[in-house]
Amino acid sequence: MGGSPPAVKGVVMDGPNAKAMEVTLTALEEMGRLEDVDAARVQALRSMAAALDAKPFNSQMWREYREALEAVLNDDSDTGALEGLLAELSTPVRDPKT
Repeated sequence: MGGSPPAVKGVVMDGPNAKAMEVTLTALEEMGRLEDVDAARVQALRSMAAALDAKPFNSQMWREYREALEAVLNDDSDTGALEGLLAELSTPVRDPKT
């Protein structure tokens, strides 16, 4: 993905939420957790962060922002549970002697 967010006319991108969002997105990108398929979600987060800097008392926007941020922050690369399930399903079926 990379790069700075595009300038949006009338939206200030240097408020505390917008700055924090850029730090978070940079870290996620460096960790390899953001891909091109995440572009729309990333832009939505940037827009919400800027909107919250402009109107920080918008509780509905905060709720949506937190949910969207949580969705991006959740690490979906943990396949341990899936691997465990697959291993369990792959074990040979035993015929219990009664």
